[in-house]
Amino acid sequence: MMDLLQSLNFWAVVTATVVYFLLGALWYSVLFSKLWIKLRGISQEDIGEPNPLMFVWTFVLQLVAVASLALFLQAMGVNSLAHGALVGFGAGAGLVFTLAGTTGIFSNISLGLHLVDNGYHVLGLTLAGMILGVW
Repeated sequence: MMDLLQSLNFWAVVTATVVYFLLGALWYSVLFSKLWIKLRGISQEDIGEPNPLMFVWTFVLQLVAVASLALFLQAMGVNSLAHGALVGFGAGAGLVFTLAGTTGIFSNISLGLHLVDNGYHVLGLTLAGMILGVW
C-alpha cells in the first residue's frame, strides 16, 4: 500500500485539483449561478459574502477526492486520457452522483438541484481523471 501512495504524482494530483476547483468557480458563477439560486429558492442577497474558509475546505476536500481517484487509476494501471476519463466519469456518475441522489431523495432535494450540484462533480472527476491518466 505504501508503494502505491509513494508512486502518486503529486503535481498531477494538485493540477487536477486546481482544474476541478476552477471548474467550480466557472460552474457556480458563469454557467449555472442563476439556475442554482432559483433551484435553492434563495436570492443573490441571501448569499452575501462567502467565508473564504469555504473555499479552502472545498479545495482540501477536492484534493482528497482527486488523490483517491489517482489511487484508483494507479492501482488499475491507467495511463491514457481516454481510460482516465472513463474511470473519472465512473467515479463521478457511478459513485458521487448516485449516492448523492439517494441522500437527496431523503433530503427532499429537487432533481434540478441534484443535476446542477452533482453534475459538477461528474464533470470535475472526469476532467481530473483525464489529467491523471495522461500525466
